[in-house]
Amino acid sequence: MNLEEKIAKLDELANKIEDEATLEKSLEIFEQSINLASECMTALNDCKGKLVVLQEKVRKITDEN
Repeated sequence: MNLEEKIAKLDELANKIEDEATLEKSLEIFEQSINLASECMTALNDCKGKLVVLQEKVRKITDEN
């Protein structure tokens, strides 16, 4: 599942938790949401790291010219 799909799933889970009648089921959905949010944060941090590396490469290229 890619990042966009994970974010869409988080939105779906947020809607499900609002409609859920039992505390137990709400907690189960909340736990799924926390795990998925953690995966999203990891993916975003990876992207941030790649962007920093690419920015440094661009900086070196432009400094050479």
